[in-house]
Amino acid sequence: MKKSLIIGSAVTIAVLFSEHFHSFSIGFTLAIVAVSCGYLIAYQAILRPQYAMSFLVLAAITKLAITVTGVIWVFSADIIHSPITFLVAYALFSVLITYTVSRYRAHRRDISDQQQREILQTGLYERVK
Repeated sequence: MKKSLIIGSAVTIAVLFSEHFHSFSIGFTLAIVAVSCGYLIAYQAILRPQYAMSFLVLAAITKLAITVTGVIWVFSADIIHSPITFLVAYALFSVLITYTVSRYRAHRRDISDQQQREILQTGLYERVK
């Protein structure tokens, strides 16, 4: 249900804002770049838990810096004609990318859990072949 709701709202908004395609596509692209870079950095905290807070703060700062730089560049170059369309596209696709990445990570975690087996209830795990 969630997937159909998100996809339906994305398609509906894309159709409604088709008149301002440049604003919509730039908001979409900026959201993908900012959120993807933020998550790429944030998921490094899983590999190195001792630096988790540093990675999360760095991810938030990176996402903010990419967003601010992109917005300043777009408005100074006078590329978009509808700031509302840009804002809606950015917000919608930020949520969409966040949902997609979260579901992907949960799927990968389920696969890795299925490939491990506990050794005699010791808390140690071995890989199932």
